[in-house]
Amino acid sequence: MDWLAPLDNYCERVGPGLLAEPLNLISNLGFILAGLICLRHVRHTHYRNLRPGSRLLPILLIMIGVGSALFHSLANVWAMWADVIPISCFVFTYLWLFLRHTTKINILNTVLALIGFVGLSTGVAMLADLTVANGGEAYFGTWITLFGISSYYLGRKQVHNYLRMILATCLFAVSIFFRTIDLRVCEAFPTGTHVFWHLLNAGVLYLATMSFISERGKS
Repeated sequence: MDWLAPLDNYCERVGPGLLAEPLNLISNLGFILAGLICLRHVRHTHYRNLRPGSRLLPILLIMIGVGSALFHSLANVWAMWADVIPISCFVFTYLWLFLRHTTKINILNTVLALIGFVGLSTGVAMLADLTVANGGEAYFGTWITLFGISSYYLGRKQVHNYLRMILATCLFAVSIFFRTIDLRVCEAFPTGTHVFWHLLNAGVLYLATMSFISERGKS
């Protein structure tokens, strides 16, 4: 594998260079800001009320911003992995923490649930038309899971967390839409729509993180 092979996946990039995708690059500040706000919340929470992973999730959120910024500036294979790995780490860490410390299921069932999540994501992605989805198919299973988490909070009448997660679910649907149309609107909209994927997802991950770390004393 050529780790330095250049990639050109988005409307905004029309040539080489660190600043060839200025909007896609700068919009990653949304993830970093969201992570910092969550860390501030953690710092102002009494340690007895902190849940396991309350510090880890905001740090992973910041790492998503850094990794994505690297990808949209360097635009090569290794930078792509610097983008993908923090996202995967956040998703699986979040699901692990939610299953273990919110639903309180045991480790075996948590592992089985994560395997089920991988199967769901893979199966739904295989059903998608890849020429239309434009990479969004990888996140369809995550969207379904967000809706499931929202339903869990609704069923337990945790209104604040339900509202956070149903809003996150709706925002994620819109962000996937903007991701899928990016390459299709280049002629009419040269900067593309991937920037909205970043900004909306910063909000999605902020809401998801806050829904977990705000459940004080329930672990």
